[in-house]
Amino acid sequence: MTLFFPDLSNNNWSSDADVTSFLSQLLSSGFAGASHKVTEGNYYQDPYWRTFSTYCAANAIPYIGYHCLTNDDPASQVQLYQANGGTLNVMIDHETFNGQNANLDQFWAVTNAFNAAGINVQLEYLPQWFWSTIGSPDLSAFSSSSIILVSSAYPGGTGYASAIYSGAGGDTGEGWAAYGGCTPGAWQFTDSATIAGKSVDCNAYLGTNIGVLFGTSAAPVTPPVTPPAPANTYLGLPTDDSIYSALAALSAQWAA
Repeated sequence: MTLFFPDLSNNNWSSDADVTSFLSQLLSSGFAGASHKVTEGNYYQDPYWRTFSTYCAANAIPYIGYHCLTNDDPASQVQLYQANGGTLNVMIDHETFNGQNANLDQFWAVTNAFNAAGINVQLEYLPQWFWSTIGSPDLSAFSSSSIILVSSAYPGGTGYASAIYSGAGGDTGEGWAAYGGCTPGAWQFTDSATIAGKSVDCNAYLGTNIGVLFGTSAAPVTPPVTPPAPANTYLGLPTDDSIYSALAALSAQWAA
């Protein structure tokens, strides 16, 4: 199953009422949840994050906040995120911000700072084009650290998210291709999906529960299959003292 969720920030809104109007239409439009910017570096708090998160929490809309990675001091970035009320599971947005291209070492330093503060880095939005910009580092450690890679590739098209996704190859589209030794768990496939009258970024997730992607639900576990016990085809011995009945039972078992 493919679930869709928009990726949002202050760039999408003109007022708090704009945020709530959009969110009030989200689930009924077939979307599974949403992500929204919380902070950038150690210098910017998204002014619409609290309106967004408050509405989502009050209306059972699954959501996750994201932090835009810079080369600023890791601890100070986490402190700003906490000050703006970010979620306990966070997505790192890893691309160019404020003219800075943070490398993978900086990502791990900020991840460690989040972990030390009791915040789990759940997702890493690292487009393949930016991954190449920072030297195409090995991403295989994401799996062992339970960090889910979010890719980005916009093949083109506007309109409904499902139509754009289908036109981009759907579940076999380019955004699902592995790079750096890691396979994406989500794909931002467009920056032009029409949702509730707005043109926004939109992501796809191959799953049935968006809470698993956002880290708010446990991953489903398939129980081991236990083979059935073989049927007992043997006849039991009689419970009385009849030797003739016992001999008959033994003869029947031997014949079987």
